[in-house]
Amino acid sequence: MKQFFCLSLLSFLVAMVSVVGQTTPGAQREKTKSIEAEVDAYVKPYLEMGGFSGSILIAKGGKVLLKKGYGMANYELGVPNTPDTKFHIASVSKPFTAAAVMLLQERGMLSVDDLLTKFISDYPNGDKITVHHLLTHTSGIPNVNNFPDYDAKSKFPQTPASLVEMFKNKPLIMQPGERYNYSNSNYNLLAYIIEKVSGQSYGEFLKQNIFQPLAMRDTGHDGQAETLLRNRASGYVPVGVSGFENAPYLDWTSKTGNGSLYSTVEDLYKWDRALYTEKLLKKPTLERMFTAHVESTGYGWFISKRLNRKTVRISGRSPGFSAELQRYVDEDVFVVVLGNNYAPTASTIATDVAAIALGEKYETLSVVKPVALTRQALDALAGRYEGGSDFFLPGAALTLEKKNGSLHMTWSSGATVTLVPQSDTKFFDRLFWAGIIFVKDDRGEVTHLLYRSGGKDYQAKKVKEK
Repeated sequence: MKQFFCLSLLSFLVAMVSVVGQTTPGAQREKTKSIEAEVDAYVKPYLEMGGFSGSILIAKGGKVLLKKGYGMANYELGVPNTPDTKFHIASVSKPFTAAAVMLLQERGMLSVDDLLTKFISDYPNGDKITVHHLLTHTSGIPNVNNFPDYDAKSKFPQTPASLVEMFKNKPLIMQPGERYNYSNSNYNLLAYIIEKVSGQSYGEFLKQNIFQPLAMRDTGHDGQAETLLRNRASGYVPVGVSGFENAPYLDWTSKTGNGSLYSTVEDLYKWDRALYTEKLLKKPTLERMFTAHVESTGYGWFISKRLNRKTVRISGRSPGFSAELQRYVDEDVFVVVLGNNYAPTASTIATDVAAIALGEKYETLSVVKPVALTRQALDALAGRYEGGSDFFLPGAALTLEKKNGSLHMTWSSGATVTLVPQSDTKFFDRLFWAGIIFVKDDRGEVTHLLYRSGGKDYQAKKVKEK
């Protein structure tokens, strides 16, 4: 009897430990509701300022804490975003391109140490450039997106071969392997290599070897502009102090390899789970992908620290869309933010909602709705401002003009934005999500402005009129 009592007591204690050590379904629901309420409150000012529209998913320990759409997938038709909405993911495509290359290496069809001349025999300096250089942005090949004719060509269908021809004969900007220099051309070349080695199109190879095995049914390469994609979001650009306009047309084949994929937050969560296993790639291959080979650059990923934790992440931004994917691997926390708004807010939002999931501190958006300013106040700010070599865009000039009661800022590159007034000396740039602070001397005259982006101030001096 005594032995039976001891066994019963032991069983009871084990059961109690199990209950204490687990989150009950009810407690999980309450936690999820709490996180949703906190994220909703955090996102609200971004929605009010027209700085975000998209979908968010947060997961921890293999459990989804939040998956929700915010804002509109299509303003003209009044269609809201949902967790099922498909977004163009821009450079979040790069890890998939890198994974495809590593699959081919595992199959013995190429090596990251192969020279570019193996795939394009007459490529200038191809005997110095390796696949590894392409994967880590250390090839020295200039960024095709920066060429004057790229915007015009991006409106028409392209192939990896035609994209390579755009930059093939351009001089290198540095010696291969010398340092990190971000260039989308590297990933156009990787798409070309994938096609040549596999004998399949880039999109078909990814579909058969990555998306289908992982049941990522809502992810693909946008290789035919005429194809209808159910639940696809339209892309928008902030304009004025509160409005939007349709993003410029783009044929997504012009970004093949570097930014041509579309996906959903739920599909990208499937991707995250697979990366903890050997379902797609072997452990040594994954370790090599997630190694910071130069600065914080892995193969298609950036490996760094956020919230004082190791983070594997990638961000993307293309006309009408922005995206950020963050993996806090030691805590098994995953965050993805996909947006159909060109304002570059996805990265900040992703980091802050990760802080919510991890119980860390974060800052809420402090921007307020536009305040009314007098004509005299705007006149005092108008003029030309010049940045130095350490400016946000080195050597850029800014022209501030008063138009229709608003202050407009035109960059020397041609971009023009309407600034949102916060006070008579503080404004906000919705397009690039940055603050502008005008600094005055003792006489009340403006001497310079500070362009505040990413928590850093960049100074541009006001040029005195002659």
